[in-house]
Amino acid sequence: MTQRYVGTGMGRREGMDKATGRAMYAGDFHEEGMLELALVRSEVCHGRIKKLDLSGLPEDVLTFTAKDLAENVVEDVIEDMPVLAETCVRFLGEPLAIVAAATREKARQAAASAKVDYELLPVVRDVVDAADPGYPALHEGGNLLVHFENEEGNVEKGFEESELILEEDFETPVQDHGYMEPEACFATIEDGRLLVYTSTQNVFHDKRMICRALGLTPDQVHVKAAAVGGGFGGKDGHLCQIYASAVAWLTGRPARIVFDREESLAASFKRHAVKMHVKMGFGKDGRILAFDGRGDLDTGAYAGLGPAVLGLFTEHFAGPYEIPNVRLKSRLFYTNKPAAHAMRGFGAPQGAFATETLISRAADELGLDPIDIRMKNALEYGSIGALGQKMEHCVDFKGTLELIRQSDLWKSRETNTDPYVGYGIAGGHLSCGLGKNIGDTAEVRIKETEEGGYTICIGMVDIGQGSATALAAMAADALETDMEHIHLVMADTDETLDCGSTAGSRSTFIAGNALLDAVRKLKERKKARGSGQDRAGSQGQEDWVTGQAAFPESGKEFSTPGFPHAMYTFIAQAVKLRIDPVTGNIQLLDIAAATEAGRIINPLSMAGQIQGGVVMSVGYALGENCQFKEGRLLNNSFSTYLMPTAADVPHIASYHVEAREESGPMGVKGAAEVSTVSIAPAINAAVYQVSGAKLNSLPLDINKILLSMENKEENK
Repeated sequence: MTQRYVGTGMGRREGMDKATGRAMYAGDFHEEGMLELALVRSEVCHGRIKKLDLSGLPEDVLTFTAKDLAENVVEDVIEDMPVLAETCVRFLGEPLAIVAAATREKARQAAASAKVDYELLPVVRDVVDAADPGYPALHEGGNLLVHFENEEGNVEKGFEESELILEEDFETPVQDHGYMEPEACFATIEDGRLLVYTSTQNVFHDKRMICRALGLTPDQVHVKAAAVGGGFGGKDGHLCQIYASAVAWLTGRPARIVFDREESLAASFKRHAVKMHVKMGFGKDGRILAFDGRGDLDTGAYAGLGPAVLGLFTEHFAGPYEIPNVRLKSRLFYTNKPAAHAMRGFGAPQGAFATETLISRAADELGLDPIDIRMKNALEYGSIGALGQKMEHCVDFKGTLELIRQSDLWKSRETNTDPYVGYGIAGGHLSCGLGKNIGDTAEVRIKETEEGGYTICIGMVDIGQGSATALAAMAADALETDMEHIHLVMADTDETLDCGSTAGSRSTFIAGNALLDAVRKLKERKKARGSGQDRAGSQGQEDWVTGQAAFPESGKEFSTPGFPHAMYTFIAQAVKLRIDPVTGNIQLLDIAAATEAGRIINPLSMAGQIQGGVVMSVGYALGENCQFKEGRLLNNSFSTYLMPTAADVPHIASYHVEAREESGPMGVKGAAEVSTVSIAPAINAAVYQVSGAKLNSLPLDINKILLSMENKEENK
């Protein structure tokens, strides 16, 4: 099969629509007689609801509470979250009621005039409070939601044999997704059915949530993904689709809700904050002999995808290294913050900050090259991971380290004479797929049109990662046709089959395999028809061909579903920076990232994914931090919650290892999330090289850097 598209740099299929404004986001939909929605939100962080008084609202606005829902529950891994709070509020900004009016301004003004009487309760601020029996239990089972422990080998013996032992506490903050488009949804009634356009990562899960909350049957609801202005995990199961759907269904009128940025920052899903304790033992040659890691994750007021994040945090905590003795303990706690959920990297960046920081310090103390120490311990094909799982798919972490070694950034160390310029490197890996014992399948339909083209229906959402372009390229090559002959229908619950969520770095792998299976079956049927064996008509439902795929699972099994995984993507990232000796400010000068993600379908899109993830993680390292005081978010706007701009980001070189995953479609693995894993510890390593500051919390503290540099000068 000649491949004209796969492996070449391609612009996005939807690029011009987005650039020109033709793309329709959920907030762009509008119909005559539409109701604009706002939410009555809690003004306290924790309290029992004694009375919700909506009597003072204007007569020409409509209000809806939990009593208007068939079932007041958000369908999720653990069903502990109400759609609308009814008896208790557990975080500031928790929704209590929906207000509908002719204009958005009027709806917001009316929602603000609602009166709520609370019995205030003590605020559980963080995991330290949550573990303290003196604080109230936020849910019936207590504040400890999930815990996990596992040991491979003999950790104590490993430490006895170690030449160097490093042991430190680390902490990472709550981070916001910061997508350009806030949460939004539009719903209307069409032919007696509910039609919903939403900004989402999974239309089929949205449909299930809507049906559950409103007591509807699946045939009564049609959900379509609008253009999505970024997701990063935060739009996988948010609740706007329930709010808009409830009003549209109960009134028979179109309804639209669009969060403002303050709402999104204050009340939407977040990255889990984690407190960690890590102890590592090293041989004289740099071999890691023992790893003992503990982590406490803050999942906020409700579980969200916290149990799954805890699993991936634990699985990736020890890094992409083969360590003979590993002990892992992790706990997930409720606190009075917005629910933490999925966010790009899904637990791996938190653990990598701690582990990679200690590896860089160990290299310094042992007098070893920071790349060599990682090469010595790197996972390879056939290696055993931290949970005892065998690496049975494509593994070339060493290849990523070699690409960094050969990069212009790393070579510039040899000629650098500026004492305030530092270099840091860190490694990382991220699993692909939903994990062990979680159904991870996809079905794709294909049909040849009368014009000689192909219609392909894929129930996956392209949230900006470029899967629509990649899948169209794969289809064109597999069918030996031009890309303009490929018509994709994506993320439509009427037209496509369920392919699961755009999450877990799985979409191109799982949908691609199902697509290629459908193409194979289509070719077989055409061949049979050509020989007269298949007499089915040339048009109609029977002309659709359906392909299936399932994600491979690890042979290792734990009682908790979701981990370990069978397949991983690997990355090495390096940073060159300069610290101003007067102000302590960090200026990033150059960044290099080398990824092993199997075969790269679209190198242009791949570079964009890596660069975007790097920028997100630069923010994580140097400034982003949702700061809470007694449960209240202090920095609830983009003027106070600061993310990197173009002025803060240097040149970013993206390299990829020439590799191939045999189980993947045309050799591909997932790639979108791994870019977030290791930039923060790479920056920390470079800061340590220049200043000597041992920084164990994010974002990095400028004052501590300055103090360390002053002490370093005094001790010269």
